[in-house]
Amino acid sequence: MKPMPTKAEAPSLRRAVLSRPVTILLASVAFGALLAGHTRAESAQARTPEPAQVAVPPQEIVPPAVGERDFSTGAIEAAPADPAPNPQDALQPSTPPSPSVIALEPLPAAIVALLNDAGPAGLKMPAADREALKAFYAARHGAPVWIADGRLSPKADAAKARIAAADGDALDPRDFRLPGAIRSDAPAELARAEAQMSAASLAYARKAWGGRFSPGFISPSITAAPSPFDAAAALASLDTSGDVAATLDGFNPQHRQFQELRKLLAAARVNRPTEPETPKIGFGKLLQPGDEDPRVPALRARLGVKGDADDFYYDAALEEAVVAFQKKAKIGTSGLVNKQTVRALNAGAPRSPRDDAELIEINMERWRWMPRDLGAKHVFVDVPAFKLHIMQDGAAVYETRVIVGKSTNQTPIFSNAIDHIVVNPYWNVPSSIALNEMRGGSLRGFEVVDSRGRKVTDFSWDDIRANRVRIRQPPGEKNALGHIKFMFPNSHSVYLHDTPTRKLFERDARALSHGCVRVDRPLEFADALSGDQGLSGAKLQSMVGGKERRLNLGQAIPVHLTYFTAWVGADGKIETRADLYTLDARQRAAMRGEPLPPLPEAPPPAPRVAKAKPKPASTAPAMAASAVPAAAPQQQPSGPAAWLARIFGDSRQGRP
Repeated sequence: MKPMPTKAEAPSLRRAVLSRPVTILLASVAFGALLAGHTRAESAQARTPEPAQVAVPPQEIVPPAVGERDFSTGAIEAAPADPAPNPQDALQPSTPPSPSVIALEPLPAAIVALLNDAGPAGLKMPAADREALKAFYAARHGAPVWIADGRLSPKADAAKARIAAADGDALDPRDFRLPGAIRSDAPAELARAEAQMSAASLAYARKAWGGRFSPGFISPSITAAPSPFDAAAALASLDTSGDVAATLDGFNPQHRQFQELRKLLAAARVNRPTEPETPKIGFGKLLQPGDEDPRVPALRARLGVKGDADDFYYDAALEEAVVAFQKKAKIGTSGLVNKQTVRALNAGAPRSPRDDAELIEINMERWRWMPRDLGAKHVFVDVPAFKLHIMQDGAAVYETRVIVGKSTNQTPIFSNAIDHIVVNPYWNVPSSIALNEMRGGSLRGFEVVDSRGRKVTDFSWDDIRANRVRIRQPPGEKNALGHIKFMFPNSHSVYLHDTPTRKLFERDARALSHGCVRVDRPLEFADALSGDQGLSGAKLQSMVGGKERRLNLGQAIPVHLTYFTAWVGADGKIETRADLYTLDARQRAAMRGEPLPPLPEAPPPAPRVAKAKPKPASTAPAMAASAVPAAAPQQQPSGPAAWLARIFGDSRQGRP
């Protein structure tokens, strides 16, 4: 505790207290003057025009430690003495340092400005590419990659030549706008060439990596997803590359089949047929003179009748040609295009020459939808070939037959990983199958359960439609999934499984399921798949019978459900498969920029007619019964078209 001041010290203390406000006031005035001067300096600087500037983060300057060696001279510097404190430092506001701002040279400034211009004067490119390029050039303060000494560098020339040859990669070179000849050394022109070169290189890398369009555009059943594309990493690799052509080529799939198909593409283009493609007539409603139908142009082309491609009217000239064809084919000269006439038209059409080049391009595009790393060990389901392979380090170590989805219940195309096996599985019937194929029929051998698996007896088909209850088939010899299924997460609710109907595997064409993949020899498949993880076929066989059991794999194994209609065999020649789901036709149209043909549609389910229960014998007198009028017979559709449709059939049905 401080002692009280004496009487002699009191006047001095009073003067010190009274002078303190004056000191504070003077300090405030000094600070205000300093701040005003700083503001005037900033205003004067703002009024002075400056070149384009880029903000860069402040760099921390760390002074050398005491006795630190100066490696440029070998001398050891003494640590500087601490400077004397500056009284003005106490008056400076405590604010964080602002980012430094550096002025750019004319060319870097023009590059940055052009990439930031999204208006008509700027370059047109996807928003994602623009943002990637803006970030790339901002990080390097606008320094060019492709311009040197006022012209495109040799590196740029090599990149241009590689991108211009994109048709050899089954890409369209017109998708990449390359810079032309540079006519002057003006910064604006050099900047445009630089930005165009980077934009074209990035666009090529993106399409070579993931394809021309999203796979789901071709069909909703294709949920394959290319490996993610990293634009920043792509630009960095192009910047540092010593062989930019090889770097660009590396964005294409490196799978052996893609590389083999690319080798065959050039030769297939040389041998491309010149004959026009013969149109096929699609099935549909009964077509008669006076109708309008989108099949009419194909019908005209098939019969050699002139007409516009957008004219769908079935006129007299076309009717005359149809009648002449029917007479020649000996199928009845009605002039009506029904299923019999459609079959005859398609069967008698000259076969279109196969365009191997276009088929190769289609399948090269599909390889871009595959993961870059398929897995050292993986399952490869070849849907159009009805085959399953287990691959180990690029070689097939197991193969078996499979049954895949019908054209109207397509097996989806995607990749995932098998992570568990189920022995003695329940079959939870999808609501679409239940409503379209089981409604009105017997549910013998099935049970109805709620969301918690409890059996229910009081339900309606509306409950099934709303997924309040579901139908399932218990494990057993007649279970549609057989004794075992191999599971992998997916949004389609499909999997690989056993089946009790084994004779179907003897067929050559096996597109017969509702979308799942049925495996011919599931226990052998299990041996090859998970035998090294302790889940052999023998172990699974010992568990067959009884309750459902789930067995997790110690290590998930990638599985790829694929759709390749062109394949390079061991002899280096092209092998083709049937286009089960008309995906080739849709992808061909997409690559040509044409409207996509429709996907196959399932025919409407045939109505189930319940048998009427016998009526009890009437107790009324016979004369009273005879007085009741008989029920009128059911009216059939009238008219000549309906009558002929009943005789010849309706072309809606693709099969008899």
